[in-house]
Amino acid sequence: MATYDSAYLLKLFNRYTGRPTSSDTISDADKYERLSEAQNRVVQDMFARVPNSLYPKTANLPTMTSSAGGNIWTFGTDPQGFAITPMGKTRIFPNQQSFPDFPWIEGVDYVNEGTQIRLPNARTWAGTLYWYGIAAPTDISASNQPALFPPSFRDLIVYEAVRAYAEETVRNDDLAARMAQRYAERLREGFLAWKTQFSDGGALTSWSGLRIAEAGGSVAGMSF
Repeated sequence: MATYDSAYLLKLFNRYTGRPTSSDTISDADKYERLSEAQNRVVQDMFARVPNSLYPKTANLPTMTSSAGGNIWTFGTDPQGFAITPMGKTRIFPNQQSFPDFPWIEGVDYVNEGTQIRLPNARTWAGTLYWYGIAAPTDISASNQPALFPPSFRDLIVYEAVRAYAEETVRNDDLAARMAQRYAERLREGFLAWKTQFSDGGALTSWSGLRIAEAGGSVAGMSF
């Protein structure tokens, strides 16, 4: 069992809630369901403010599916079979080479309809369309790992799952309050880490054209 994999989160859930690890009246499948619900809550808290770590980690952008002769385009379905509603500043591209500088413009090139886009004025598109955004993560299970990175922040999932568990039928108000406080504090730490991931790093900072000009056209003995 690796630290912060799905089995480890299950172990943490049992530890905080005091549930037995075997012969429990609440099955592991039910506990994983609670962890999955909690992960969705964490993702919702993240995508509007720090979406970067949630974007797809694939070599190619996801493709869209057309209907109505190329006038309507959808984002596919999630593992549960629901239509994907992408989050996190979603952008549409007519080809891979347009990423990231030349996305289609919402309200001009397409109309946003949540689970799909529609081209205005009955226009159609015969080629492939690509999208860049965040889809809801796959449910956590013994074989499906949590989606949050870096893994050390996956304790957020457990805090939220335990809080919801403690609030059910007013099981333990004190535990619910403690978990809510831990979640809020840890989320602030996460926001700081995610927001500063590629911020100014002193000597490692990339120099813009303006900064090079201000330095007299020479940086670290190199002339430009």
